[in-house]
Amino acid sequence: RKEILLTILGTAMKDPAYATLRTREHLGYTVFTGSLSIASVEFFYMLLQGSHYTPEVMMDRVTAFLNSYRDTLHTLITKGSEDTPGGEEWFEVTKKDAINRLLSRPESQVGLSDYYAATAHSSWPFFNRAEYTLAAAQHLVKEDLLSFYDSYIIGDSRQLMIQLHGSAYPIQRNTSVPHRATFTSEKELRERLFDVNVDFLW
Repeated sequence: RKEILLTILGTAMKDPAYATLRTREHLGYTVFTGSLSIASVEFFYMLLQGSHYTPEVMMDRVTAFLNSYRDTLHTLITKGSEDTPGGEEWFEVTKKDAINRLLSRPESQVGLSDYYAATAHSSWPFFNRAEYTLAAAQHLVKEDLLSFYDSYIIGDSRQLMIQLHGSAYPIQRNTSVPHRATFTSEKELRERLFDVNVDFLW
């Protein structure tokens, strides 16, 4: 269920994010959104890459965009878009596209082998993916998308923000926001994230 909603958001937000952060605000030359799964954990991600602003400025603008996009999402589920007028129609078309993306498999033999290997080694391996996905999609309604966005994107959810500083912008610790931490080394990051020695994971 969450995987479908994440895929819908990653697709729906792609063009607005590019139009706002790249075209209008000129924050970076690469702006991309999407969803991915690692070890059966679902993620929503936004990639913003540029060289004119510090990562702190870019991160603040990303946060502002995510908060403002809620209004755009509300409009989509109530009025739809130019191509699919009507909120119900927009949601059903977008949901169908998300399901097709999730159920598509790699075309090459190597890609298909990697797909099954990753599934087998995940914490929740299941091979009847289509059955579960289609069953979950039947009960999804457009209001679920907005509730999901409030809870997991702009709500009280865990977020991992990675800032890569170029040589023109040295790292400065941000003390203005209590919950935002800056790590200057891999060792410092590991000490904050894990309570045990996890050198074997790196």
